[in-house]
Amino acid sequence: MALKSTIDLTCNDYISNFEFDVFTRLFQPWATLLRNWQILAVTHPGYVAFLTYDEVKARLQRYSNKAGSYVFRLSCTRLGQWAIGYVTGDGEILQTIPQNKSLIQALLDGYREGFYLYPDGRPVNPDLSWAVQPSHEDHISVTQEQYELYCEMGSTFQLCKICAENDKDVRIEPCGHLLCTPCLTAWQAGSEGQGSQGCPFCRAEIKGTEQIVVDPFDPRKSHQRIKPGAPGAALSGAVAAAAAVDDDDLDMEVRNNGGLLGDSGASPQGEGDKGTAEEVAPSSGNDYDE
Repeated sequence: MALKSTIDLTCNDYISNFEFDVFTRLFQPWATLLRNWQILAVTHPGYVAFLTYDEVKARLQRYSNKAGSYVFRLSCTRLGQWAIGYVTGDGEILQTIPQNKSLIQALLDGYREGFYLYPDGRPVNPDLSWAVQPSHEDHISVTQEQYELYCEMGSTFQLCKICAENDKDVRIEPCGHLLCTPCLTAWQAGSEGQGSQGCPFCRAEIKGTEQIVVDPFDPRKSHQRIKPGAPGAALSGAVAAAAAVDDDDLDMEVRNNGGLLGDSGASPQGEGDKGTAEEVAPSSGNDYDE
């Protein structure tokens, strides 16, 4: 019954596909979905369910002299994401939305950094370290065709095409586009709301991210290429097609001149639609939800 009441966001005694999707995003990863729900929504003293921004602020006001007090709730403006309210060292009450990590990981990181110490003002903070699974990074190998194509442009496949500084280390799901973590964080936490537009390349909805490692191509280990018309040339072409470079990525490479986000955080594909959001994601734990 408790599980049903958590999933049934509209309280109409019916679980829709949309509500189930929101639930799975909140209590990810899938392999430990029910366990995460029990840890966070059933037993954790910091869970305040459906409180609003103002209600959380009022609740934490009583702990304004106890820095590190915190509660977490379902975000009202970004379904499928959490909002964490906490008291800072100077008694200010801030609310943030964790980005690119599960709530359990965000609470652990916040505890280590001294932000989330007392759930709802209580002296004992549950130890969640046992509930975090070690991440297994997926390796992506650069093909010879990709290596040669990017060499012709004076670049590399593994270089992030937004900042042109860092290597790609995260994959957006489900579209599969690659970029670096700092650029993804900056994109999602953009001051003008462009993070709500989805993937910075194709604008598809971001349903998740996965850490990856791009293994560069080593030309010293490459085999002699098959010449056109030679036996096996057709097979080589098929392999090249299967490993074709992302068109969006190439387009970014052609248009990139020193980074596309720039100092203003502009959209890689132009200004786009602009909006505002009640909640913003922090980069260091000190940004706040207005």
